[in-house]
Amino acid sequence: MEEKILGLNNVIDVNNRVKKILLIEDDRMVSHLIKSFLEKSNYLVQQLFSGDLAQEAILTYKPDLVILDIGLPKIDGFDVCYALRKIYQQPIIVLTAREAEEDQLSAFKLGADDFISKPVSPRVLKARLDAMLRRQSVHQVRQLNVNKLGNIALYQQASKCEVNGNIIPLSSFEFQLLALLTQNAGQVMTRDTIYSTLLSRQYNGVERTVDVRIAKLRDKLLHAGMTDVRIETVWGQGYILNETAA
Repeated sequence: MEEKILGLNNVIDVNNRVKKILLIEDDRMVSHLIKSFLEKSNYLVQQLFSGDLAQEAILTYKPDLVILDIGLPKIDGFDVCYALRKIYQQPIIVLTAREAEEDQLSAFKLGADDFISKPVSPRVLKARLDAMLRRQSVHQVRQLNVNKLGNIALYQQASKCEVNGNIIPLSSFEFQLLALLTQNAGQVMTRDTIYSTLLSRQYNGVERTVDVRIAKLRDKLLHAGMTDVRIETVWGQGYILNETAA
């Protein structure tokens, strides 16, 4: 796939590599608008107008982040998200005209890292994208270290999670969420703290983004045999990661 080289002022990571975005949007006018704005902001952008080539694009283009529309031809965006999560652990931002809560919950359950309703200004979209990639860069610049709690091991630089020595596939957001809870084990992480730290926005009191992620994270860890620690809900506040009694 052709890549457009934008010059010396591109957004780069710690390895001096230009940040690449895969944009999957069937509305060509919207797609070209987003592409133009992001390229002026020094990103590389690869466009797809349907989801049938998404997996191939992930493997060949190796994007740092995916912007995915839900209402795609041929293959629904939800199915694309589910398929990508089997081979791709970097952030996926869902961009769609659908505003129903069930659509948002479905997107998060399938592995999306953020959900943005259209219409959205390119500046707001870029700000959300920047925040997500900034968190990725923080993980890249950390020295290699392992956080262990019970039978969980988190490898920060590789964004890898192991339970009982077995690698557990987590999305970027799921890994960062588990890392935050692990680093603050025994302390209540309020929803306000989680939203401000991981999503760079305030909790509005009703959004269920984090709640859905916690539920999915619990399921993955329990299915992997996590027995030494558990994620507990502190009603009206947030969540806490505790070691279980022997």
